[in-house]
Amino acid sequence: MGRHANPDIRRAFQEFQDQDTPSKCNKVRCLHCGFVRAKNTTRQIEHLQECQPYLASPDAHTHFVPDGAVIEPAMPTAGPSSILNGQHPNPNLQVHRRGPNTKRGRDGQPIAPHMHMQQNLAPSLTAHLLTSCSLQFTQATEQPFLSHAGCGSLAASPLSQWLVQDGHYSRGYIRFVGQLLAKIRLPQTQNSQFHPMYRTMDLLISALNNMRREMQFFEITATKYGLALGMEPVTPITRALLDLFVSASSSSASLLEGMVVMWGTEHCYRSAWQYASSFSTSLSTPSTDSHIVALHQALIPNWTSPAFSKFVDATRALVDELANTATARDGKEEMVRCEEIFRQICWILERFWPDVDGMGEEDESARIGGPSLGPMGAGLDNSMNGSGMNGSDMNGPGMNGSGMGGQGMNSQGMGGNGMGGTGMGGTGMNGGDGTPVNDGRNSFSLSGTGLEGVDA
Repeated sequence: MGRHANPDIRRAFQEFQDQDTPSKCNKVRCLHCGFVRAKNTTRQIEHLQECQPYLASPDAHTHFVPDGAVIEPAMPTAGPSSILNGQHPNPNLQVHRRGPNTKRGRDGQPIAPHMHMQQNLAPSLTAHLLTSCSLQFTQATEQPFLSHAGCGSLAASPLSQWLVQDGHYSRGYIRFVGQLLAKIRLPQTQNSQFHPMYRTMDLLISALNNMRREMQFFEITATKYGLALGMEPVTPITRALLDLFVSASSSSASLLEGMVVMWGTEHCYRSAWQYASSFSTSLSTPSTDSHIVALHQALIPNWTSPAFSKFVDATRALVDELANTATARDGKEEMVRCEEIFRQICWILERFWPDVDGMGEEDESARIGGPSLGPMGAGLDNSMNGSGMNGSDMNGPGMNGSGMGGQGMNSQGMGGNGMGGTGMGGTGMNGGDGTPVNDGRNSFSLSGTGLEGVDA
């Protein structure tokens, strides 16, 4: 089908064929200024935009509104059509390509400027996990233990219980990170600071250093505030978390799965303490109880600090990068395993916080049992009944492993570079990026690791 002639352009130009070059295309001559060029509707429109004799003619005045904006109706009208209506030959023709788009539609309203196509953004595994597990994530990070901690109504016993189990976690985290380091294969490359494997190695090394400093922070904090820490063994739910560490760092699990565990625990921990911090404004008068003072001067500031946030964000960025560049051949199966792992993290951390009643006192009757969690729920139920949380119980590729426990989540503080350390906690657990314990150190240092540019 041929093009429809634009009557407005035909009135402004005379079409002819050059006798000297009969084989060439037709030419047109502007009837207002005499300009000659090859016939091309688009170029003719552009010429009329700059042709002063035409712009001064009565024909041009019918196509302009008082403010000088060109009228380009989207569809032909019954009255005089616009020479710049853009319908011939291209309905989307932009006449003012080098300046602001001030075109108006048939109703006189300005037409929105042409929007460039949005660049394709790389898929985000972490965003998918947070979306698909939003309910479980909320349950894991908004527990009564945390709200009482923020309000200053938490009893000393639940806090002591948590500190002991968090110490088990911290020691297990160190072994977990070491096993992830063993998975890294470093290629020979120039500018290694930009390679994802080198950057992952730098982050893991930083995590180890920070976790060790955080363990020292717990010791200093306990001494400074007179916190009583017992010698309780690992609880079943802490054992489940330690087993998850062992499973996710085993030879059958990928580096990506292990990094999802690291980011998942750190991100849950940051969100949980931010939730606790949101209740701090409800404190009418500062408490004189040593454990409450420790919470608000050291523990809560440590895991809500900008330095910890930067570590968590750096971990998240690397997880997304690894998911997009280093997935195995069975990438879909690996993504399913990552989702199962994140659901498992949320399930465990929901139960990791000690149970408290409405007064903030320890509540031993709460949460006996608990809902199962899809394909991995049976394993958790078995582990809570005393069978341990080993591989077969956790049923999911890469989630097995015999002793995920052992180094675990217990002892002084979920802090370390794991859930706390370069992650969770400052130089141990100093308030924010400062040091409430006045030891002059900060456990959240990313300097020298190539991760300093990660935005919070």
